[in-house]
Amino acid sequence: MHSPIYPPPNETLVLRRDHRWPTAFALLALLALLLAASFALVGWPRLESISLRYDILRLRAEVESLRQEERSLEVELDSRRSPAALSERAKTLGLEPPQAEAIRSAQ
Repeated sequence: MHSPIYPPPNETLVLRRDHRWPTAFALLALLALLLAASFALVGWPRLESISLRYDILRLRAEVESLRQEERSLEVELDSRRSPAALSERAKTLGLEPPQAEAIRSAQ
């Protein structure tokens, strides 16, 4: 049959440092730095582009709102400038058309 395999006792083990870990750690840190730099170089402009798109959409909506307000103000101005509206406003201020004898012609 098979005899069990026993590990060596701890007294016979010699502790040695692995001298490769600083190199592996440095390579891993360099790889992480390169990955972060690539995310920054690719991701930052993408985020700015998306932000600018939202700003453009917001500004377009604001321009449309202002155009609509301008159209309504133009309609209001036209209605206030109409002869009927001006005549009504003059009456409320107490203005009347001049009498015929008050009009003089310049020759």
